[in-house]
Amino acid sequence: MQSPTVWRMATNVLIAGGGPAALEAALRLRRVAAERVSVTLLAPDPAFTYRPLSVLAPFAAGAAASYPLERIARDVGFDLHADRVASVAAAGHAVETAGGERLSYDVLLVATGAAPVPPFEHALAFAGTPADEERLHGLVEDVEGGYLKKVAFVVPQGATWPLPLYELALMLAERGFETGAHLELHLVTPEAGPLALFGDHASRDLAGLLDTAGIALHAGVEPQVSRGKVQLGADGEALSVERVVTVPLLRGMAVPGLPADADGFLVTDPHQRVEGVADVYAAGDGTAFPIKQGGLATQQADAAADHIAARAGAPVEPQPFTPVLRGMLLTESWARFLRRDEKVDRSADRALWWPPTKIAGQELAGYLQTLDEALGRSTGGLPVHVQMKGGEADEIEILSLLGRR
Repeated sequence: MQSPTVWRMATNVLIAGGGPAALEAALRLRRVAAERVSVTLLAPDPAFTYRPLSVLAPFAAGAAASYPLERIARDVGFDLHADRVASVAAAGHAVETAGGERLSYDVLLVATGAAPVPPFEHALAFAGTPADEERLHGLVEDVEGGYLKKVAFVVPQGATWPLPLYELALMLAERGFETGAHLELHLVTPEAGPLALFGDHASRDLAGLLDTAGIALHAGVEPQVSRGKVQLGADGEALSVERVVTVPLLRGMAVPGLPADADGFLVTDPHQRVEGVADVYAAGDGTAFPIKQGGLATQQADAAADHIAARAGAPVEPQPFTPVLRGMLLTESWARFLRRDEKVDRSADRALWWPPTKIAGQELAGYLQTLDEALGRSTGGLPVHVQMKGGEADEIEILSLLGRR
């Protein structure tokens, strides 16, 4: 067991990454530790892209909002270093960057994410990049033009985040209905039921939504994809389709100098300390936690940040990472909120957390809402009925839900 270190001067915290976990940790540290820490964000990109909203782009229904990291650094009060981790010299408490610099730290938080890998050769693997959006937009146009009628949405076996695939399938079914296209749509998954990780109630609810949309569900099978065909398991039937849409598998990136498991993921304890090395924490998709999702990444970041803050002398009682899974299933015309913790799972057409955002970070969600307002972005989001504390149902707008400016 690692013995805790208590720092007497401002703790030099280096956060590697520029995604939800990295930003959540920076926000959390600034709020709970204040001047007890100095924070540097080592990020390869100049902006944070709110990737979960990219599913709307192929349907011309919205876009993934982008937030400049320089603006966030000024707001929050951390230093920004444009580069990426090449290796870690843990004994010397230093990081070597891809650009050849050496950055020292008292404590390092690795939030560099995972590497997306296409699971099938003959499929469009949607990771939410602009190139993915363009390719899927072409598929939507082919459906609208009547050139494409048979599409399979296939969840791969392994570490992935399947929810966007269900959103894309439901939106394509809706677009087909609106344009009068006669579509044959399939959803193929190794899960016991659709989005089974959210629990039985949510899975049954989603199965009903798929049935209403006319999407044939094939659950509990390990799919194999070849050109024009989806095999439903080794001994199952083969679906003849014209196109296959999937989501990437995620692989660990095995940072040189840090211990990792056989798949390249960092193994952490309940406070997100990387096992086998001192003063290094990790949060997000790059950890060995099996579910890869932005909201869970922010919860891991909170657990790490609180532990770091307590070691720096902040009056906070660090709590271990206890996952609460929150997911928003979004289409052009409605949203479904899914929530699961250790005791209960729920599915509702009203918000089950606040702010009702895709990435439900305690610090990040509210900050981005405020930043949207400061950047003058439209609040013309999707109307959603939310049960207020007093019991009165109000129709509100989810701020920036569609990422429109």
